[in-house]
Formats: sequence, C-alpha cells, structure tokens
Amino acid sequence: MSDPVPLDRRRDRIVALVKSCGFMAVEELARRFNVSVQTIRTDLRDLQEQGRIFRRHGLAGPAPDPDNSAYEKREVWNRSGKRALAAKLADIIPEGCTIAIGTGTTAELAAQSLASHRNLTVLTNNIHVVLTLQNAPNVTLRLAGGTIRTRDLDIIGADSAEFFGTYRADFGIVSVGGMSETGDLMDFNMDEVRARRALVACCDHAILLVDEKKVGRKALCRDGHASDFKTVMLNTAPGDILQQQLVRGRSQVIVAN
Repeated sequence: MSDPVPLDRRRDRIVALVKSCGFMAVEELARRFNVSVQTIRTDLRDLQEQGRIFRRHGLAGPAPDPDNSAYEKREVWNRSGKRALAAKLADIIPEGCTIAIGTGTTAELAAQSLASHRNLTVLTNNIHVVLTLQNAPNVTLRLAGGTIRTRDLDIIGADSAEFFGTYRADFGIVSVGGMSETGDLMDFNMDEVRARRALVACCDHAILLVDEKKVGRKALCRDGHASDFKTVMLNTAPGDILQQQLVRGRSQVIVAN
C-alpha cells in the first residue's frame, strides 16, 4: 500500500477529483488516498467551510459556482441536447399565440426554432432572443426595459418582473441554472429567480426546458420545483424519483432526443 498523500496536496487533489468526476462517496475517497474514512470526513468538512466542495448524504461534490459561466462558454455545452429540446418545442407551440421567453442559451435556441411560426408575439427579457428573431417576418417582439446585464445581454430582477407583470401570455418558456436529481430548481442569483417567477406568473402554460447537463448542477439560489410547470421537457429520461414527483404534480413530461 502506498504512503498517504500529504494533507494539503490531498485536499487539493480531492477538489480536483470531484470537479472532474462529480459526486463521490467518502469511502471511495478514503480508498483512493489511503487514509481513514474519518480523515476524509475531516478533509471534507474543512473544504466545505472554505467553499471548495459541497457535501451531501455521505457524498462530496464540486462547490456551487458563485456565478454562471460566460455566455459564450455555455453556448457550446450540450448544444445537441438543447437543439433537441428546441426542435420538440417548435412542434408543440401553435402559431398565432403570445409567448414569453426567458434568459439563457437554451432560450435563445428555443426562439430560433420558432422563427418560421406565423403571427407570434414574443415577450422577452433576453436580447439574444430579439437578435435571433429580428428578421422573422411574422413575429412581433416586445423587450423588457431597464438595466442590461452586459455579460449575458439580458434584463433581470425588478425591471423584468415589472415588464412581465403587465402582460398575459399563452405560453412561457424558461430554463434554469441547475436542477437537482429530485427536481429542485436553482439559479445563480435572486434577480434571475425573480425574472423566472414573473415570467411563469404571466403565462397560462409554463414550459421548463432542462438539458441533461443542468441535472445535478448546483447554483446558489434554490427556488421552486420542476413539478410547478405544466410541461417539463428534457433531452434524457428523468430518474425514478423525479418522474414520481412530476407525476404527482401532474406535469406533462416530454423527452426530446
């Protein structure tokens, strides 16, 4: 059996390992580093206090990001999965309706899939959605006003809440920063949460789009559950617990692949 790795180096390697592999059991980490389970638990406790990892039910995983990644980086994450969601969405959105579309790269692709629909009115706080649909001949665009978050080209917080609060939409389309395996929804700050709440409240039929890379991804603010939505669209089949929660909430589940 090899000698144990020195404490500081071991902790750095634990952080790197869970970032690479995702959640890992305490026992597995103890075996990998040739130390006792109690030693690993002490490592994990200290690392969590430093904000470097996240502990849950005997597992260690990467710490939640304090903010989302750059828009350009997120655009290429699981693009095929997001495109599958967008294509399926286009099949279920009728022509001649009013749609509220939220922020993020998934929402931008959703808007792209609706460009050939006729007589749509699109309400959005996402400038990328406006740029995507600006030349669509049969689409009327209404954009929230207020302070622009230049990194993502969107308007969130009170400005977007006031905007969506003045309209009624047939459909609302949103994504989220992350979703737990059991369906808890997460975003990176409360302004994003407020924007999502307002959009969902203004529509008759709320649709949640979640690509597989969002499942298990953590963000700072937890608010709401997937079962709050009339339709939940995923590009992979939901796990058993999530499926049960969605059935209990009477959400329609659509798997786009």
